[in-house]
Amino acid sequence: MDKIHWASQWLANQNVDERYIEWIALGIDFLLLAFLSLIADFLSRRILVSIIHAAVKRTKATWDDYFFEQKVFKGVAHLVPAAIVYNSLHYVLSDVPRMIPIFEKIVVVYIIVLLVTLVNRTLRALENWLSQNEKYTNTPVRTISQVVRLLAFFGAAIALISILTGTSAGAILGAFAGTTAILILVFQDSIKGLLANFQIHMYDLVKVGDWITFSKYGVDGDVLSIDLTTVKVQNFDKTVSTVPATAFVQDSFVNWRGMSESGARRIKRNIHIDITSIRHLDEGLMDALMEIDLINPFMVNRQKEIDESNSKKESKGASLLNGRRQTNIGLYRKYIEFYLRNHADINNEFTLMVRQLQPTTEGIPVEVYCFTATTEWSLYEGIMSDIFDHLYAATRHFDLSLYQKPTGADIRAFQAK
Repeated sequence: MDKIHWASQWLANQNVDERYIEWIALGIDFLLLAFLSLIADFLSRRILVSIIHAAVKRTKATWDDYFFEQKVFKGVAHLVPAAIVYNSLHYVLSDVPRMIPIFEKIVVVYIIVLLVTLVNRTLRALENWLSQNEKYTNTPVRTISQVVRLLAFFGAAIALISILTGTSAGAILGAFAGTTAILILVFQDSIKGLLANFQIHMYDLVKVGDWITFSKYGVDGDVLSIDLTTVKVQNFDKTVSTVPATAFVQDSFVNWRGMSESGARRIKRNIHIDITSIRHLDEGLMDALMEIDLINPFMVNRQKEIDESNSKKESKGASLLNGRRQTNIGLYRKYIEFYLRNHADINNEFTLMVRQLQPTTEGIPVEVYCFTATTEWSLYEGIMSDIFDHLYAATRHFDLSLYQKPTGADIRAFQAK
């Protein structure tokens, strides 16, 4: 199709000086181009976006709501007038053909910027949509989105440099390849963080919402977000800490997710018994302990078993060391076990154990190992405190003494004697 030099011809017919015809024609063409782009943009936004908005309201799907909220469809609508302007340059600017390549570059640059913006909005919409979908809660959506975003910006930068300088994209990439070592050195933290981020998601080390304890960084709280190079944690004192993603791969930390998902939380604490208070049962202590309902059946059966065993052996002396005897610490351990098994707030589906550990200079540790039926922190602490309040007080009934290092008051009382 022949190009119509309408502006130049009209100006020539008006007897305009030939020295100014080209510039005036360029101005007229530019105004026409601007008017054409505004009309196309207005129509595309009015018609295309309105139709899409109406369709989004009618559909039951949720993903399109996130796309509309992030103005993805509006970004697509902006591409329509850009494409129309680009294809009309050869006709509108036919009066000044040497300006066509310049305007083509401007429009292409604008289109590239629009595309990068569209990719960014689309990724944000996908992040928001997938974050609400339980199916994708454990997938590295945010990380992948950030990587794609970086690649999009990098690709756009290469394209812009190629267009503005007239250099081929291959030559530009070749130049970048020559500086790879420098780039790796400059962005080594980002690269390490990216790899660590993939490992975090691949091995399911931590995810948003997990309660973690990271002593090295003074972190104790819930994970807010997992970004490209950092993990953001809100501590229980409402402060927010950021931990390098690489730390979760290289260092040791505690993730309490398993405890939360199990519905039970462990109690593991020692009661230190004074060794000098341990003894065999005599008749008086046995009668007193027989009054305790929790251990009465056990004591009766155990004593019957002991009597049968001792009757088979001939004992010449009356010492309690002759034959088998029950001890106050052994019965105390059994009492703790029965007490916990009958406790409404203890989960009996998990390990429950009361054991004696290696004696130390602080007496004999009796370890209580069990699980509460709740993981809520405040309730857990209350249950554990109530249990040990009772167990500490119960030692007196078994004629046992708790071990405690001498205090200043003890020393003063000793000196006063």
